[in-house]
Amino acid sequence: MRLSFSIFLLTLVFFTSHPVQAQSKDTVKIMSYNVLSYRNFTSYCTSSNNSTSTKENALEIIIDHTLPDILAVCEMGSSPNGINAFHLMNNALNKNGRSYFQMANYTVTGNSSLTNMLYFNSNKFGLIAQNQITHSINNVQLVRLIDEYILYYKDSNLAQHRDTTYFHFLVAHLKAGNTGGDRTERGLATEAVMAYLDTINATGNYFIMGDFNLYAPNEPAFLDLIAYNPDPSLNFQDPVNRIGNWSNNSSYADVHTQSTRTSGGCGSSGGMDDRFDFILCSDEVINNSDKVRYIPNTYWALGQDGNRFNGNINSPTNNSVPNYVANALYDMSDHLPVLMDLEVTLPTTNGIEVMNNNMEVYFNNPIQNTLVINFKSSLNAIKSIEILDFSGKVVHRVEQDLKQGISVDFSGKQKGVYFLKINKQNGSKHIDKLIKI
Repeated sequence: MRLSFSIFLLTLVFFTSHPVQAQSKDTVKIMSYNVLSYRNFTSYCTSSNNSTSTKENALEIIIDHTLPDILAVCEMGSSPNGINAFHLMNNALNKNGRSYFQMANYTVTGNSSLTNMLYFNSNKFGLIAQNQITHSINNVQLVRLIDEYILYYKDSNLAQHRDTTYFHFLVAHLKAGNTGGDRTERGLATEAVMAYLDTINATGNYFIMGDFNLYAPNEPAFLDLIAYNPDPSLNFQDPVNRIGNWSNNSSYADVHTQSTRTSGGCGSSGGMDDRFDFILCSDEVINNSDKVRYIPNTYWALGQDGNRFNGNINSPTNNSVPNYVANALYDMSDHLPVLMDLEVTLPTTNGIEVMNNNMEVYFNNPIQNTLVINFKSSLNAIKSIEILDFSGKVVHRVEQDLKQGISVDFSGKQKGVYFLKINKQNGSKHIDKLIKI
């Protein structure tokens, strides 16, 4: 599997502790949506039965109604320089007084005509980095790559208390179909995801979301995600806890996400009878162990009232959403968007980052233009200080008397993640994460 993350990151151990702080909370909403061949025209999805303007108008209505802070999409038509992604943002998201949606960097999709994208409320989130999982563990190219987007929460008091929260969103559109070969391809993709997470010793607030095209919970692709044998601590959780034989089973009508239509048009027909679309999250989110908590009973396939089995999303009358929203869901895609709410815990008093090594180190984090590092004790134990970028490259090094501390000019450096590395005379190293905003 090819990963753009440096092997350097695999060995990082963070020794940061924080004083007890008063806390406030915020709620953020995340959404995952298969946008059904948006601006990708084929013999079966044409400009007539999959009109771009109709889809954009429908999505605008859906966004007006839900106001997500994170929108992960799949099945967007790939395009030079991500033009299609810009069209969606400008014509459906940043409308009706909204101007805060930003998009991640457009990524090359290999042999696929479809791509993923992540949009985010820039008042609340900032993009730190992206990664792609493109190959299986045996270095075979995946049918569709999987994108990882790493964001941080923009607390308004971030500069004062110097504490932030990270979100990792993995967006996947797994192979469609119900043949043995299709199931194998899906399994190769999720196996690659879990191997990647295992390799980087992933901890924290992770989400995997998208159209998984799963027909049964015992598929290897799903078992990879929820029952990862090499390290169960990496298992993803189903927030709604509705794992079962979903396909064409009325007992699971409340979680079906496809199809919004019984016949006609672009996309699948047959009515609502499959659970293809998911947002799964890490244990940390369920257990609220890293400042992000899933709010119970907020996971929902928008418009799914449990009465749609083998039927349309908008007929008979759907009382879970206004009629105009039900109609927009019908017009936009053959899939329903999946949503969930998260509670983010925010510190409200100043914090000082202290390395847990009997050596007090004070530094501002996040950084705007200048990183200031001061030391209180044990200065004779320090050999050098290094600043490394996200790839592990040393971008600044200091080997001088540090009694008065140092200042590092960050004004010309790119926004994102950096690492502060303190090398001690005895050969030990202490590393902490920095954010340039």
